[in-house]
Amino acid sequence: MSAPRMSLRWRQRDVPLPAAAVVAADAVVPELRADTLLRVAAGARLRACAGRLQRWLIVLGDRADLPWADGAVYLGWDCGVLVPTLAQPWPCADLLREPLRHLTDERAGLIALLPGLVLAGPLPREPVDARWLAPA
Repeated sequence: MSAPRMSLRWRQRDVPLPAAAVVAADAVVPELRADTLLRVAAGARLRACAGRLQRWLIVLGDRADLPWADGAVYLGWDCGVLVPTLAQPWPCADLLREPLRHLTDERAGLIALLPGLVLAGPLPREPVDARWLAPA
């Protein structure tokens, strides 16, 4: 059985969403992890979740506290879905939220939609624990 496919188009937003998270994948993850650890050590209250084998990392927090990494993408909330702050999906996020929950995990509290990629998992509620985020 093949996975269901969803066709989306993206356009640039007229007004960027306020940044609420930042996501990195593959080679960018170590840099985002390192800056997250620096900011947590400086007192920032950030939350994070990672994919299997830490192939991706999403860090959530106040806009001023979010870490930076070259190649990472800032995300904002659009109808309960994290999407790039500068891009708008079509169909709109409001129409995509429930189908995305069914495609991923209906219990997923966090869904991030990026061009060509959907990330889903539990919404982190506790601040980042530096021991959890430290590289293995």
